[in-house]
Amino acid sequence: MADLGSTITLTMRLLREGKALEDAFRDDYRPGEADALEERPWSEIPEARLLVGQIFNNPPPWHGFLARGSADLPELTSGGAAAIIFVPIKDRLIAVCFGHAHIPLNLDAFERQFGLRVTLNSVPRSGIRTLDLATPDAVTFQRRVQASRDSDIGEFGVDIFRDLARVAGGTPKDKTFASFVAGKDSLSITCKLTPTGLLSKCEEVFQAFNAKAYKSDFGWIDNLCRVESKDDIDRADAELGKAIDDLMNGVDADLHMAPPEIVDYTEGSVLHYNGFGSHGVNFHRLAIEDYVAELVRCKFKGSIQDIKESHRIKAAKVGTEKLTEAWKVYDCFIFETELKEPGGRRRTFVLFAGDWYEVEKGFKKSIESFFASLEQRVVVAHTTAPNEEALIVELEGSRADLVKLDRQKINPENVRYGNLEPCDFLSDKKEFIHLKDGHSSGPISHLWMQGVVSGDAFAMDKKFRRDLRSKVKKLKPGFEKLLPDGRSEPTRADYTVVFGIMREPLKDGRLNLPFFSMVSLKTAAERLQQMGYKVAINLIEKRHAVPLAKAA
Repeated sequence: MADLGSTITLTMRLLREGKALEDAFRDDYRPGEADALEERPWSEIPEARLLVGQIFNNPPPWHGFLARGSADLPELTSGGAAAIIFVPIKDRLIAVCFGHAHIPLNLDAFERQFGLRVTLNSVPRSGIRTLDLATPDAVTFQRRVQASRDSDIGEFGVDIFRDLARVAGGTPKDKTFASFVAGKDSLSITCKLTPTGLLSKCEEVFQAFNAKAYKSDFGWIDNLCRVESKDDIDRADAELGKAIDDLMNGVDADLHMAPPEIVDYTEGSVLHYNGFGSHGVNFHRLAIEDYVAELVRCKFKGSIQDIKESHRIKAAKVGTEKLTEAWKVYDCFIFETELKEPGGRRRTFVLFAGDWYEVEKGFKKSIESFFASLEQRVVVAHTTAPNEEALIVELEGSRADLVKLDRQKINPENVRYGNLEPCDFLSDKKEFIHLKDGHSSGPISHLWMQGVVSGDAFAMDKKFRRDLRSKVKKLKPGFEKLLPDGRSEPTRADYTVVFGIMREPLKDGRLNLPFFSMVSLKTAAERLQQMGYKVAINLIEKRHAVPLAKAA
């Protein structure tokens, strides 16, 4: 009987095309350097190379604390051993990693989404056990959903229009391949294996990486396709650089920051922005405002390439003083930009977790078509108001056809502290108008959900309707006739939910919304339409006020 070996869990990474073993390491750990791992023979696979070594051997972080209360405390160390077998597969190298092997590796030299691709190509939709998802937006939401046993992808609450798959794990359809696989950039694979069988296992893994089986059950992940073209990346990076320059000069830009992975937040943690002359200024959150303030304070004059290569975020956990590198600043940017091709076609790119993704053209067309199908109403054509609060004041004082409901709070039935705001204005055309400064720090998607929540309360809650009618009557007598009394339900088709978004025009004069704002609008608008409401959009052009001297 063939020896199938014992069960082992391996971590694998795939070097990118054109990369050699020497490219796999950070500068200090490259072969020939002082900290390089030592090469040892590995007879099981021809041309494979085994490198081993002790990455660190340091006192544990709690040693100093104990030493204060114990004069004769022995010297204690915690070590980090590492080993890597580089296995040649066709013209590529798979790195099979053990211990602390991730520390010396140059992760930029390895294939992104290698582990995710292998997992989704080998695990059926009914075999998913864990899934990490991210929803890129002005506020990025990341979540990890874990099932107690293999479950269908439909049970994980995936929004196929908005979610980006980050990590997946589950049970492969072929149990001889592995009993469990999981991955993001690296692959964790649990299988029965002998050293002799390592080469064939790596060949199976490489075959799974190149397969297209994922398209049948997980095809939605191609809504965002990772950009490989250096020219496209350079062009998109140039737009990112312009956005950072704008922020440094006090001009709004749709650029935000978020951790590139799910993290355990702890109150009191400290972080520094480093790599450009910043000297020990403590921050307790990851925020574009803080980073830009540091750039301005340090009089940073570098390029986006300097930011990409040198700027780092270091962090210290509560109870420790030592800051260690957490992420590259670039990997924390959330940015969306549109690139125009010579033929006039516009391509949409999104930066998340250090990778540019292009929005798949069919997906982009479907979202834009839905947005174009919504009625474009003009409640306000343009304004010089700097923000939504000023716009509300402006409209309140000049529009007899509107009643202001901003900051008017109503509790639904059996809810004490719901404090729902019905809308910003109710018009004499039965429009519930919700306003938002589209260049503010909060995501536009919050506006869509405000419309959904208040629309649901108006449709379903008698108390909400009675209280709303009462408030409207006090604020502007006569307008209450636009609303049903407490005994009757509204004819929902008579009402329109209007979303008014203040936006500065693009250089070509167009008014638009960020792509992912349109994606989240689709979900909200469809819910409102299913309730029976009409939905309309009002893009409000933000104009800069002209000083009186110039106006004259």
